[in-house]
Amino acid sequence: MQLDELMAIVQAAGGGCNALEYAEPLLNKINRLKGAGGYETLLAQLQSAKEEGDFRGRVLEVNFANLFVESGTELQYGAKQGMSGDVDFCWQVGEYQIFLEMKLLGQDKKSREAINQQLADTGFYQLCVSDDSFDVARIQRDIFEKSSIKKFNPLPKPNRINIVAVDVSELQLSTIDIGDCLLAAVGNEITAKYCHPICLRPAVVGVFESAGKALSPDQVEWVKCFHNFSNSGVPHPRDYIHGVLFLFRHPEARAALSYDLSAEIVWNSALMNESCARSIFESFRQIVPAKEQ
Repeated sequence: MQLDELMAIVQAAGGGCNALEYAEPLLNKINRLKGAGGYETLLAQLQSAKEEGDFRGRVLEVNFANLFVESGTELQYGAKQGMSGDVDFCWQVGEYQIFLEMKLLGQDKKSREAINQQLADTGFYQLCVSDDSFDVARIQRDIFEKSSIKKFNPLPKPNRINIVAVDVSELQLSTIDIGDCLLAAVGNEITAKYCHPICLRPAVVGVFESAGKALSPDQVEWVKCFHNFSNSGVPHPRDYIHGVLFLFRHPEARAALSYDLSAEIVWNSALMNESCARSIFESFRQIVPAKEQ
C-alpha cells in the first residue's frame, strides 16, 4: 500500500485533514504487519472499509497487532472455536490459548454533535458530564454484544481463555478511569475495595456479578435496561468470558490513526484462578503497558 492510497481510504471513510496527519505513521505499521505475514485479511478489511466506525475499528486492530509484531509475539488474526464466526485475535501463553474480541467505543453522538457545533460557532468547546453512568451502560452493552456465542464457544475448553477488549478512550470526554471499568465489569462491591467511594454507582450491576446475588429495585431496572441479555436458555457471558481488557489510546483524539495503547484487565473471578490470571497478565504486560494513573 502506498501513502496516497491510504490517504484516499482515510478520506473515503470520513477522515479529514487532521486524520491525514497520522496517515504516514499508520502506513509504517501496516507495512510492518505485511512483513510479519498472517494479517492479509485484516489489511484487506482495512482497505475495503467505507464507513467511519468500521474503518476506525480496523485501525485499532492494526495498532494492537503492531505491538505484538514489535515484541516478537505470534498473534493470529481470525481464530475459530468451532462456531460460525471468527474471534478477532488469538495468541498462546504457555498452555493457554487467549482469544480476544475487540471493539472501539466512540464518543456518544449527542456530545460529538455539541462539540462540533461549538467548534464551528466559536472555535472552542466546553461540555460538562453530569452523569457518567450512561457510559458504564455503553461499556456493558458492548461487552454483551462482543460476547456473542456465534464466535465464542459457551463451553470453552480448559486451556482456552476468552476475553472481550473494549477501547474506552473517548468516553466521558476522554476522562474515563479504571474505576468506571471495574464498575462495568464487576460492580460496586469489588470496585469499593480499590477505588474512592465517589466511583460507586449503587444502581449498577457488573457483567460478572453472581446470578444469585440479591438486587435492589434500581439494580433490577439496570439489568433490564442495559444488560442486553435474554434468559431464554442462552448462556450468560459470565459463564464463558474470562475477563475484559480495557484499552486506552495515546493520543485518544478521534483523528488519530497511529497511536500507543495501554491496557488494564479485569478478570471474572468465577472462571479465573490467581495463578492463571497472573501468568497471562505478566505475559501480556510485556506487550502492552499499563495505563498511567
